[in-house]
Amino acid sequence: MKSIFNQRSLLWLASLLALIGAYTAIASAAARPDLIPPSQDIAEAFSALVSGPSAKPAPGEMPAAEMSGHAHHHHGRSTDQVDTLLQAGVTLQASLGVSTLRVLFGLAVGLPLGILFGLWMGWSRRADDYLHPIYVLVRSVPPLALITYIMLWLGHSEAHRLIPIVYAVAVTAVIPTYHGVRDLAAKYLVAARSLGARGSLLLNKVILPAAGPAVLGGLRYSIAIAWMTAVGAEMLMADDGMGNLLVGGGMWASRLQTRSDPAVIIVGVIALAAAGWAMDAVAQAATARLTRWVR
Repeated sequence: MKSIFNQRSLLWLASLLALIGAYTAIASAAARPDLIPPSQDIAEAFSALVSGPSAKPAPGEMPAAEMSGHAHHHHGRSTDQVDTLLQAGVTLQASLGVSTLRVLFGLAVGLPLGILFGLWMGWSRRADDYLHPIYVLVRSVPPLALITYIMLWLGHSEAHRLIPIVYAVAVTAVIPTYHGVRDLAAKYLVAARSLGARGSLLLNKVILPAAGPAVLGGLRYSIAIAWMTAVGAEMLMADDGMGNLLVGGGMWASRLQTRSDPAVIIVGVIALAAAGWAMDAVAQAATARLTRWVR
């Protein structure tokens, strides 16, 4: 078992190094730092965003060579997007922390709602007949389409960033839970009922364990959807978080005046990928631990 884990770790590391090597070669061959920034630019952008405003020299202290680089394809890291972010006090770790908290909130509220709704529809034929068509209609609404309507009710607040995440997680969690219950083999129910299992005993000892792998598998999809929705909402209507960092800070018209730095965007994408991978790894480990009886 340990040798298999070590082998997978080596393969994961090798694939990651191959990806980095391929990107470096492509960036060098393309020679378009305005679209495919070299690794050095990405490293400098990462350093500037992690260090924060204190790392940015005053305009009068900026070396002439860096001023020249700023005028040519953003070779220096004092680009419009970096300047805007640093002036607003934006750092990579703070932005990632804010987005992570929003994702965790969406999961904490949305998962129980989606699981309960999926259990209800999966267990009750009558509930399925009445509610499934409504669910299909609701599921078809993109989460970000709710932002403006939420603002009409609650104004410009954190609610219009959190509610779409909760909604996206909930509707995603319904389907695996629903099918986990609905696909439960009838022989298990017959056997349990013949032994006198009813009500909560049947639910806790038969239905939930049998549907558990599907429900926990849906958790990984919910995490991915939560991150997509959180970043999308932040890009549209937020002054913090990873979405705000990716679009260069500010709101609406001010964002149109900021020239995007591809190195900053790639740093943000890498940070999001790392955070999503970490949360998925935790979910995968929890799923393996809680469903050991399946293997």
